Amino acid sequence: MAAAVAKGPEAVAGLVKALASAGSSGDASGSSLPDNSRVDDDANDVVPNPKGKDTMRIFGPYPHGTRFRILVRLGKEQRVQSFTSEAEAQAEVRRLRIEAQEQAAITVEKAIAGYADQLRKNGLKEGSVVTAVYRLTRLFESVLSAPMETITPAQAREMYQSLTGLSVDTRLNMLALAKKFCHVARENGWIKSLLLQDVKREGRRRCGKNKLTLDESRKYLATCLTQATSTDSQVRQAAIAACMPLVFGLRSGEVLGLRVKDIDDGGQVLRVTSAKTRAGIRSLQIPEWFQPYLASLTKDQPSDAKLFPREKTWLHRNCVNMCKLAGVSRVVPHGLRGVHADLSILAAATPLQVSQALGHTNTGVTFRHYADKGLAEQQQHEQAVQSLIPTTTSPN
Repeated sequence: MAAAVAKGPEAVAGLVKALASAGSSGDASGSSLPDNSRVDDDANDVVPNPKGKDTMRIFGPYPHGTRFRILVRLGKEQRVQSFTSEAEAQAEVRRLRIEAQEQAAITVEKAIAGYADQLRKNGLKEGSVVTAVYRLTRLFESVLSAPMETITPAQAREMYQSLTGLSVDTRLNMLALAKKFCHVARENGWIKSLLLQDVKREGRRRCGKNKLTLDESRKYLATCLTQATSTDSQVRQAAIAACMPLVFGLRSGEVLGLRVKDIDDGGQVLRVTSAKTRAGIRSLQIPEWFQPYLASLTKDQPSDAKLFPREKTWLHRNCVNMCKLAGVSRVVPHGLRGVHADLSILAAATPLQVSQALGHTNTGVTFRHYADKGLAEQQQHEQAVQSLIPTTTSPN
């Protein structure tokens, strides 16, 4: 429809004529409704007109002498169609409105693209947006070209249940994402009823990753810092990068997104400007003992240069390699973030402080996937016990 409008009045008139010609019993003259007419957009058993700009809209039927008319309108162009009976006119209104809605309806593929644009506006990192698009595309793969509003709850449920070869976590993530997508689709008027709302979660998430003990953390860090003094620049760079998830609790993408200018305030502050969510945009204090290591990476480098211009798997391999060199349990960057959270709690940081340091919007995510909630409760218990220490001297 929009394409026809862009081409000019002749194209619009041709499109209107094509839609309105079938099933007519005569073409009445005139381009507007008579004075005594009443446009009925809610006639019994008639499909509603489609919404949105540049959409075909059909009005009627209304009596005109011994006949019944309908009005087909697109933009400023309109055409009157005449029928011998009201039933015949109503049937044509229904047919044309169904056809107009199908042409005006947004497809599943376009709805996914629109949802992706909204995620970007909300500040979600591009990598996460790409993952969301991939998962939604895989779920709705068989109906991508179909109008969004034609997908029934039963169809959506069947498509989700037919997914195979996915881990429990991936299936649950995909279900949660799809439900959010459908909420947005209804808010935007792309669908009338929510999809997948009756689909229940199946299986248990595998929360968190393997972590290092306190002693293992010391060995791991000592090994990294030893390697960080190497004369080989690549070895030094890899060792410092392997420290970052443990020392600062950074995500892999955050480590690899750091630039020279992000080492701020004379090397005392680390600014995370490229994160998964808006909550991940934060500033962290750089420990004094770690400042020289980061300074060695920024020396004589342009401010926009990346500290670690490598791919994501590079950091993963480095962390695993450092574990082997240190002789400790195998952990990945995600697990080192969890270690950072536990160590912060042991150092008497509050749950909120730990959550903010990790770039989370709430403490629920922190304790579900990273920090040991038992440690926080233990800290609270110890504080309560300390409050019971008597202030009077003990008896002889």
